[in-house]
Amino acid sequence: MKLSEITGGRENNLDIIRFCAAALVILCHAFPVSLGEGHVDILGRITDDQIHFGNLAVCIFFFYGGFLISKSAERLQGAGPYFKARLLRIIPCLAAVTFGLTFLAGPILTKLSPGEYFTDAGTFKYLLNSVMVLVHELPGVFQDNIYNPTVNGPLWTLPVEFLCYIMCFLAWKLHFLNEKNARWMILLFAAGYLGAVKLLAGSGVLSAALRPVGLFFAGMIYYIYREKIVIRPWLAGVCAVFLAAAAGVHLLEPVIFFCLPYLLAWLGFGTKHKFSGFARRGEVSYGMYLLGWPIQQMICQAFGGRMNPYLNTVLTLPAAVLGGFLLNRLVEQPLGRRFGQQPEKKK
Repeated sequence: MKLSEITGGRENNLDIIRFCAAALVILCHAFPVSLGEGHVDILGRITDDQIHFGNLAVCIFFFYGGFLISKSAERLQGAGPYFKARLLRIIPCLAAVTFGLTFLAGPILTKLSPGEYFTDAGTFKYLLNSVMVLVHELPGVFQDNIYNPTVNGPLWTLPVEFLCYIMCFLAWKLHFLNEKNARWMILLFAAGYLGAVKLLAGSGVLSAALRPVGLFFAGMIYYIYREKIVIRPWLAGVCAVFLAAAAGVHLLEPVIFFCLPYLLAWLGFGTKHKFSGFARRGEVSYGMYLLGWPIQQMICQAFGGRMNPYLNTVLTLPAAVLGGFLLNRLVEQPLGRRFGQQPEKKK
């Protein structure tokens, strides 16, 4: 079956996959948050640090994002509607979480007095996170935790994601989102990607951003060639085997861009039975993603700054799901009604 034949409607597994990916992010982060920097989840240990559950989850978000946002760019047909939809999805929940951490959680969690906390410039500087300008610490918050006082580590992916949105819009504007011109875009991206790999080698977070960007681009390519890509379960199985084998011989980096997208396309759209109604009461994955790390740090602080990572995960998940549900009901859905549409899926 062609990819175009199974992606036109609402029958898919994307909501449950995004939920599982958000849970994997929490599991991954539980190890450094609970035990300190350098501790990784079981996938990181098995693959000798080639990939962790958190990185896999971000790749999942970005691949589906590349596919869906390309579709959105063609449908909305203009910078105003396109970026309005993108910002409507990202900013309101991000701002709600940032303000909540600054003015509700921060004063309770800080080691400083209320006067010291609210007169520290760092308190109000943290609000820049609402517009994707990254500030990692609040004065006196999480100072004794084993990892570091970072309040919300995963936010680094949001500006990277927004840059991908800009890339996607430019691709539409320059008429690259069609089969005729896509080959030139592929050549340009490949050259830029390889150059960035060399330029950013050893640069930590900047280097880590390249793989998700590559998966976002793969999502764009799958959208462009949806009429040509045939999805077969056995090919998805072959891709899974190739990924496992590549990880075993330390060749995951080149293989992941060819095999993971096909596997995700099958999982998202090609399975016989689909969980299309999974998020009928509210899509919570974005809220889980925004709230997971702060909740994990709070729980770790309650346990004295260090704890068992699996216990941290078990305690965090229900709180993050509840928080994601409340963000969806109190922020996302009201804004969708206010602007006459449901905010589009972010990842």
